[in-house]
This record gives sequence, C-alpha cells and structure tokens, in this order.
Amino acid sequence: MPRYRITFDNGHEEIVEAANLEPSGSHYIGWAGDGSASAYIPAVNVLCIVRLNDEAKASG
Repeated sequence: MPRYRITFDNGHEEIVEAANLEPSGSHYIGWAGDGSASAYIPAVNVLCIVRLNDEAKASG
C-alpha cells in the first residue's frame, strides 16, 4: 500500500499508509483499500505531502 510523508507546520513529520489520500474540506482523508477511512489529517497544519515509493527495486 502506498505511503505518504506528511510534514506539519511545527516541523513534525508523519508517515501515513493509505491506498489514496484526498483533500476533503478542512481535512485530508486517507482511504484504505477496502474504501474505509484510515486517517484524518487537519489541512490547516499541513505544509507538504509527498507520496513515497511503495515498491523498492533491487539493482544488480
């Protein structure tokens, strides 16, 4: 499942695992693969959201 690094205005970072992360009013909602909500993040405190690579590939 994809992971997202969320950076907040106080310098705190959090990793959220969610199939999808969408803005919804004053929050971002992380959705699980089954369609249920897995995270609620207040948008007012968010500086940056970065989707992390969910599949690492070895080389060589």
